[in-house]
Amino acid sequence: MTQYFYDKVQPKTKKGADAQYALSIYLPPAHCVDRNAKIEKKFDNVQAAQVKALLNNHTKCELCTEPKNVIASRTVLTSENKVEHSEHVLLYPVGKSLMDKLLAEARDQSCVVFYSYNSPCVQTCLQSADNILEGLRNWINKRKGKMNAFVFQEIWQKDMMDKNLETEFKKIDEIVPLYRCMRNRKEMECRKCVDNNFVDPFCLPKEK
Repeated sequence: MTQYFYDKVQPKTKKGADAQYALSIYLPPAHCVDRNAKIEKKFDNVQAAQVKALLNNHTKCELCTEPKNVIASRTVLTSENKVEHSEHVLLYPVGKSLMDKLLAEARDQSCVVFYSYNSPCVQTCLQSADNILEGLRNWINKRKGKMNAFVFQEIWQKDMMDKNLETEFKKIDEIVPLYRCMRNRKEMECRKCVDNNFVDPFCLPKEK
């Protein structure tokens, strides 16, 4: 699934670098437990291209595909000239967010995945007044006991030296299971980040 996101949806900056964005999708449970499940059957190439085009144009996907199973956004500049990070865009305002609209469409027997290209930044997404934790709780409170996952690929570059990253990742995992999927020789390797209060080094910056 995450390889498909990278190959088919990943937006680019003007300089051609991978741009930060967040996407959430609901799928049949098999797509979250069976590596052989084909996401193209629920989010095909045409729909993925549609989402990518919107993101490259700095426009949000608000249930923009025909199945109404995807939302996505890049970081945006608000009317007050404030930067709103992509994860926050999808999760707020609580109760009226794009995530709330997605969850209203999702069936009870489904898997909801929240994907962010970069890990949520510590300073804004996890520690500031604009943190995303309440938004995550709102999501899980509506889907208690169901299949949910928060997935990131890269570690936000400004957090590469943050000594509190383990603590912050635990905060997320306490609410929703946190995973990292990282490209390794053009293939995605995914692991759960926290188990028994231990953070897998796979989810942290490599020690130099």
